[in-house]
Amino acid sequence: MYRDLLVQTEKFVKACLSGVESGHNWWHIYRVRNNAMYIFSIEKKGDPFIIEMGSLLHDIGDYKIQFAGINHDLRDFLVDLGLEGNQIDKLIYIVDHISFKSSFGPECEHRPELDIVQDADRLDAMGAIGIARAFNYGGFKGHEIYKPGIKPKTYKTPAEYESSDSSTINHFYEKLLKLKDMMNTETGKNLAEERHRYMEGFLKQFFAEWNMADSLNPG
Repeated sequence: MYRDLLVQTEKFVKACLSGVESGHNWWHIYRVRNNAMYIFSIEKKGDPFIIEMGSLLHDIGDYKIQFAGINHDLRDFLVDLGLEGNQIDKLIYIVDHISFKSSFGPECEHRPELDIVQDADRLDAMGAIGIARAFNYGGFKGHEIYKPGIKPKTYKTPAEYESSDSSTINHFYEKLLKLKDMMNTETGKNLAEERHRYMEGFLKQFFAEWNMADSLNPG
């Protein structure tokens, strides 16, 4: 039964994300689902069906994504799928609270399914893939790679974060480098360590090259 529901959900998500920039397309969903199910296999907490479904659906309605021109109302889809009310509520809760911008709002209740899907999503924002996604999205939005002299911002509300036009390098300091210490599960924390170090190494090399170019300025 659940296998069929997952297949239907995959089709729904692929249709919703058709044409979306590659940092948030189906392959991001694919990686998050695999990350989440791996974390679950170690942690053994939560409902695996809700975790897998939550991974598939976590970006539906995300403000960063320009969705395909189809009906993507999540609750309607889940009702039509025939899920029970408590299952629908759990999935809506994951989608509503998974985003990093939620960290600037009221603290939400930690639930094992949300904790695992959130860790899986955050892992995909770190390391080599996270770096690639950050610059891909920055280019898509027309953000500068780096603006010398412009310091990273401090956000107080989800709306402030959502409206940010920071350079991609500043985004590392505003979000990506903070993710390691925001992991919920022990497995997530362990996986985040190497990816965090990789980002630190990238930034060290970036600034070394940037500063070298400055030093060669004939003016």
